[in-house]
Amino acid sequence: MAKLEKHTGHYLSLITILGVGFAILFFSSDRSFQMLSLTLTVFFYVLWGIIHHYLNHDLTAKIVVEYSLMGALGEALVFLILKGGFGL
Repeated sequence: MAKLEKHTGHYLSLITILGVGFAILFFSSDRSFQMLSLTLTVFFYVLWGIIHHYLNHDLTAKIVVEYSLMGALGEALVFLILKGGFGL
């Protein structure tokens, strides 16, 4: 619990990044703008993870790869949903 209290600002910024990104995806009807918003949300998610771990002095290559892969997976899933799936 002390760790959560220590990093409240970090987690609130992450919730803000993801919340704004998904709100734009949900409320916008412009597909190009949605894709740009999705890409920027993933970029800032990965950047947030790197900065967060850097400030905690536990940043490793494994963590960078993990955030990058999770961002890519999330972007691919949302992309498929926005485009209507696999077209089956």
